[in-house]
Amino acid sequence: MSNSFEQQRAEAAAAKAAGMDQVEANTRAEWLELMLELVRLTCLAHARFTMDDPMDRHLAIEGNKPWTHEPRAMGPVMLRAAKLGWCRKANVASVPSRRRSLHASPRAVWESLIHGQY
Repeated sequence: MSNSFEQQRAEAAAAKAAGMDQVEANTRAEWLELMLELVRLTCLAHARFTMDDPMDRHLAIEGNKPWTHEPRAMGPVMLRAAKLGWCRKANVASVPSRRRSLHASPRAVWESLIHGQY
């Protein structure tokens, strides 16, 4: 018996949510907290941005700073920022990443909902 398109979509969405939950659960809390703050600062400073921007802020921090073994943990960070009302995905085409390690792969563009609110 084959699954309907709706069933397949629901299963895919459930698998995505489970994966995001798992990566968040296995990421250091200090890194998640820092990255959430860096996303907030990025939202304040930029009307539109990609995940490259908070990652750049992380790289610019000198000295001892939290790291993660799994950069995909930025997904849960961005979802949390969106739930907090700081940003949402912009209705525009993806743009190539600036990060060399991502080989110019497409990145979602985010729209700040708190830009300029200092």
